Amino acid sequence: MAIELTAAIDAAGTLQTFYLADGRLVTGSGDTPANVAFDDSLIDPGSVGLAAFGYGRTSGDTRLDTGEIVIANVDGAYDAWVGYGFDGRPIIIRSGDPGSPYPGGWTTVMVGTAEAPEATYKQLVIRLRDRQFVLDKPALQNLFAGTNSLPNGLEGTPTDIKGKRKPKVYGLVRSIEPFLVNTSKLTYQVCDGAVQSITAYDRGLALTPGSDYGTSALLQAATVTAGTFATCLAEGYFRLGSTPAGLVTADVTQGANAAARTAAQIAKAILTDAGLGGLISASDVTAMDTANSAVCGIFVSDDTTIAQALDFVVGGVGGYYGYDQTGAIRMGILTAPSGSPVTTIQKLDMLSIERQPAKDAGIPIWRATINHSKLGRAQPTDLASSVTAAERARLQDTWRASSAADASIKTQFLMAGEITRDSPLTDDTAAAAEASRVLALYKVRRDILEIPVHIDFATQNGLWLLQVVNVTISRFGLNAGKLFRIIGIRFELGDRRAVLTLWG
Repeated sequence: MAIELTAAIDAAGTLQTFYLADGRLVTGSGDTPANVAFDDSLIDPGSVGLAAFGYGRTSGDTRLDTGEIVIANVDGAYDAWVGYGFDGRPIIIRSGDPGSPYPGGWTTVMVGTAEAPEATYKQLVIRLRDRQFVLDKPALQNLFAGTNSLPNGLEGTPTDIKGKRKPKVYGLVRSIEPFLVNTSKLTYQVCDGAVQSITAYDRGLALTPGSDYGTSALLQAATVTAGTFATCLAEGYFRLGSTPAGLVTADVTQGANAAARTAAQIAKAILTDAGLGGLISASDVTAMDTANSAVCGIFVSDDTTIAQALDFVVGGVGGYYGYDQTGAIRMGILTAPSGSPVTTIQKLDMLSIERQPAKDAGIPIWRATINHSKLGRAQPTDLASSVTAAERARLQDTWRASSAADASIKTQFLMAGEITRDSPLTDDTAAAAEASRVLALYKVRRDILEIPVHIDFATQNGLWLLQVVNVTISRFGLNAGKLFRIIGIRFELGDRRAVLTLWG
């Protein structure tokens, strides 16, 4: 194993890369870096694991586990490292033969980062962190400045929205509560960016739309007729022509067309807004769009993190997201294992094997329910008298629900249960299709296998989450082979093994 660590070694931020290995390693003249002797003081290169939905589960948040790099420091050679800035700096862990070209002949096991080193008298310990931690920061970075000089300004005042995060709309959202950014001119912001359409409501009654203006300055200078509203779609604002009678809400559409409002495209947009667009696997986005092309939506207006937003958008359609070992951001939707496997795992490839039921669906289910068409603000009361009965029903509850059921499952499985998921889907048809898909996925018995393999087997086959493998062994009814999806990989680098969690 070989590790490259970068740190800022002084207050000026001077960067230096350090090279460690768990044995003798000297690079050649044609390697990168060339003619470098790696320090052989590496005791344990640590571990890192990523589970699509939490270990042994097939739904929920993506879960990351990391270990520690342990370096021999009996002679105090690394004492100075305690004062270096390793935190947030890159760490690259590779596996390979010391005789192979570096790094071309080695396999990258992990591209990550680290926390501050901890020292004992004999060892230096650096805790690994995957780049997943980057997703734990708020999705919204722009704040209202509170600098309005009424009747002018779109930043609120020190006594209303100063310091609040500017909202974002992705896809299609309904009945959201926009921010009142100018109380004098009754101007609201629904999105810190461009949107395609805005429908404004006062106490649930749709207001009459007026003109759209190309800039917020033109919107503020306009005369808006009483009982109507005008928009600046290019900047995500609307303005009322008269004082509202009650709660103001809005339906908002963002994205150029329906194809730009899918779960995959929204996830891509969220990551791009966070400055991570260059890391996204384009093929994964395309594949996820193929798996689910329905219109989705999310309104972010508070301290919601990037990860929480992705959990809702991606997880709500049965998907996962996360960094792979090269540092790319991957995503996908869990489907039944099918097609051509990337490899076959046989007895000679396994260090051991354990079989267990899935933790969240060990017993088949008989009904799946998908909550959809989320309202930013339900309005069961205080609606205008002219609001129609159909609209009152729509505004009654935060969620609508679509279900699919097969009661015959309970004939064999007396404890067959149900699955209910919150989703970003925006219509009954798409939600009904997703409910049927989930039911079909979980109404049959599913098993989980945990199979440790040599790390070279995993890296040379390029194994990663949601790939399909074939398992053939004369146990557990697998004599003829069976397809499984990889839902978790844990690299135990010190033992040079990878533990695969398989579902199927």
